[in-house]
Amino acid sequence: MEPETRGNEKPITGVLLPRCHLCKEVPKKGIRGGIRIRKSFICENCESRIVTLEAGCSEYQIVLEKLKKIW
Repeated sequence: MEPETRGNEKPITGVLLPRCHLCKEVPKKGIRGGIRIRKSFICENCESRIVTLEAGCSEYQIVLEKLKKIW
């Protein structure tokens, strides 16, 4: 497996970075770029998106189902 890279930066090796449970991305700030819930992680972008979702919209239902898997 190839080491992860970000743009023109050197490959990241020997560092464990969180991956968002919802969008599957690694936040630029690492562990400081979101919140940890149980053994899962949610990035700041997804956290902000969740707060602004209206109950009942289709995206809300998708996020709700993904969050249920954490518990």
